[in-house]
Amino acid sequence: MRMTKYILLSVVLATLPVFSNAQGCSDAGVCTAGPIGELYLNSDTSSQADPPRHYARLVFSYAVGEQRTTVLQGIVELGFGIGERFQVALRLPYQRADGDLGDHAASGDPLLTANFAALKGDRSRLDLLLGFKFPANIANAAVTGRPLPMPYQSSLGTTDLLLGANYRYHRWNTALAFQLPLQQNNENQFTHPAWGNDPRALGYFESAFLERAPDAVIRLQYAIPINRLAVQPGLLAIQHLGQDTRLEAEPDPIGMPVMPDRVTVDGSEGLTLNLTLDAAYRLTDKWTLELAYGSPLITREVRPDGLTRSLVLNMGATWRFGP
Repeated sequence: MRMTKYILLSVVLATLPVFSNAQGCSDAGVCTAGPIGELYLNSDTSSQADPPRHYARLVFSYAVGEQRTTVLQGIVELGFGIGERFQVALRLPYQRADGDLGDHAASGDPLLTANFAALKGDRSRLDLLLGFKFPANIANAAVTGRPLPMPYQSSLGTTDLLLGANYRYHRWNTALAFQLPLQQNNENQFTHPAWGNDPRALGYFESAFLERAPDAVIRLQYAIPINRLAVQPGLLAIQHLGQDTRLEAEPDPIGMPVMPDRVTVDGSEGLTLNLTLDAAYRLTDKWTLELAYGSPLITREVRPDGLTRSLVLNMGATWRFGP
């Protein structure tokens, strides 16, 4: 059995670099909200014994985005247990993006979640999630007077409702989630003509006043305990449920002013399938080191929201406290 664990882990680690140059989609919020996809770490990962109910987490994230844009994030997350089954959590990110069009740093979209343990058994657990993602800004950052495309923006400019369910049985974990934009406040103004059709800008998707469609998410993971270490390979599927829209103004042949029309972004709906690998190492009963990696296997054709990622690597530490 132990040999099987190490073989499975080796196969996953060897497979990851193969896909590291693909074009994929990162998480718009709900894929890692609250308990969704979380790796429980006990003396044996199959155990459902509860850790301390409160926690503080600090995460550093490195990602490679569209046109090799580097996206760095620092994330602070606080979670508080209320009773034996209820927990609320607040996530606050700060992001910096650097690329061939410039750089931009600002606060990212805060995420507020609440989850309820509807089922708590010796070998199984069901958590139900309700949450909201709020816009940190209206995604209109610019450099030298020219609007930056969405990969450089720290916010999607939307207020979103998050719904989800996470079910863990023994070492298997599966999650279903849904992210619905309630309010579209994106005022991004990036177009190719705004950059004079600069060749560096032509590789980015136009996103003027972008409005996003909802997302549906499915996760499947299996946890492998190795003494104080646990690893959790898995698959993450994100289905963009409709086509996004943006404003577009066709040039008038006689030079008259033209009001922009809202147009559908063809190819923006569809499936993104990511290969993921989470790991956690228990330093003490209260301190845990965490690592998460993801890269795409299948992607949407067009991704105007700037969430393109060829790889994402998260490194963090969690301190659990309280009863």
